[in-house]
Amino acid sequence: MNIWILTIGSSDVQLKTKANWTTHFRKVRDQLDDRGFSPWDGKEGRFGVQSRVLGAVYSHPDAEQSFNDLVFPLVDNFIAKISKKSIKIDKIILILSDQSIFDRSDRRSPDHAYWKDTCTLQPLLEKYLKQELEDVLPDLQFQNPPLILKAKSKAEGLDNWNSVLDLVKEGFGSIQSDSGKVYVSHQAGTPAISSAVQFCSLAKFGDRVRFLVSNEDKPELTGLVESSNYLRGIKREQAKELLENYHYAGVDQLIGTDLKGENRTLLDAALQWNIAKFDSPKSESYENNPPDTGFLEILKNYPRFVSEVAERTRGENWWWIAYEEAYLSVIRQNQGNIVEAFFHSFRAFEYIFFEWCKQEIDQYIEWIKGVPYLSPLVLDDANNYFSNKRCNDVSDFKKIKFQLEQLKQKLPEEIKSDDRVKLDMSTVCKIFRAFRYKEYKHQCKYLNIFWDTSETGINVSNKRNFIVHQVQGMSASDLWKFWDTSTLKEWTDRLLEFLNFITKKEFVSLEEASLMAKVHDELENAIENL
Repeated sequence: MNIWILTIGSSDVQLKTKANWTTHFRKVRDQLDDRGFSPWDGKEGRFGVQSRVLGAVYSHPDAEQSFNDLVFPLVDNFIAKISKKSIKIDKIILILSDQSIFDRSDRRSPDHAYWKDTCTLQPLLEKYLKQELEDVLPDLQFQNPPLILKAKSKAEGLDNWNSVLDLVKEGFGSIQSDSGKVYVSHQAGTPAISSAVQFCSLAKFGDRVRFLVSNEDKPELTGLVESSNYLRGIKREQAKELLENYHYAGVDQLIGTDLKGENRTLLDAALQWNIAKFDSPKSESYENNPPDTGFLEILKNYPRFVSEVAERTRGENWWWIAYEEAYLSVIRQNQGNIVEAFFHSFRAFEYIFFEWCKQEIDQYIEWIKGVPYLSPLVLDDANNYFSNKRCNDVSDFKKIKFQLEQLKQKLPEEIKSDDRVKLDMSTVCKIFRAFRYKEYKHQCKYLNIFWDTSETGINVSNKRNFIVHQVQGMSASDLWKFWDTSTLKEWTDRLLEFLNFITKKEFVSLEEASLMAKVHDELENAIENL
């Protein structure tokens, strides 16, 4: 069964003559608060009357002989299209309005919404539609009763978007439909009614919907719009909302198939960034193995970012992943995912400290079964990285030097991994502290939260291990407190301050340092112009 859901507005039935008005109006005046209503001049020689009043007057049996006084401009456009295209319709469901909740004292003005209700137009519409369509649709039926939207309170009339949406949802719930097409004319009525009918028809009937639309002033614009066009528009708006909250996977589910070429490249890159896969092995290529390719490698396929990708792959820009990780942490915090925000914030510094260490002594790092160790050969280096000339004589680092000297004495004997100095977070921080002790004391004093100090008593490395191994959630305030801050801004500023100090960069924000922030802006533009 094919259904036509037809929304009727207060100006969709008019008069082409007012010669008989006074005669018929007198018969029903007592039903209309015993007051006078007169037609006003409209377009193209037609006359307008409040729709509730017009329906009451011309539904009276004595007015039947004057039925041809009525004109249905918008409905005429639809009828012409249905007849021309031989559109098969089995049932019409009229959507009308009724705000009888307003009492007589409320509706004193002829401009009150009550007088613009369309519920009294039902018999006129059904008669006219059946009369005009009987040749092409001889078995046409009408849902009886029609779908009448009744305001439930004076405060929530039929221009209230939330309440109208609920009314339309409730009404649509009673519509029985098989696999046939559902034609929807949703333009009439209040904006709230029009939008609610559009939304609910798509939600209930999906791609079976065909929107039969028109323009009263330009009948030639009457036509059918595939639901897919509307659905794409709705999905695009939903995708934009998800994008505002950096839900790239949700964007992919909604409109992923609509993004092509370079726009698809942007989303692919965002998806990888979102799971912290910032880089990929040099042997992999985006074309040959997309699922295993990292954020930066994918962006090589987007012309706008080719130069920036090349810049980040240069050796002197070893720091870039740490800034992306920190920015991801801020995004997770803004999303309310505090546990992941904590994880990524700390991971940024696990990465940056180790990468800093590699820049200093990469040739003296030994990898055994994927685990980095500090080679005792570093003590033989001609530049003597660990001499007191270059390395501050801090107590923690003396232990590392002592261990290395012991290992050196064992050479060339076999040394077990248990004997070696493992380059874990604690050891790397000790090396960093030894190299840049005076610097951080004067330029970034809060950096001491990465190791035990008498000044703060905080060691975030140890606290991190404790938090990771306990099964419980975190609040935003817990996260900020972990970094010895008390607000979102303080926490964000501290992450940036630490990274800038370690890398000796001068970024003014994590957004400025992050390539993903720029990709996000490009993706927003791509979806806006989809």
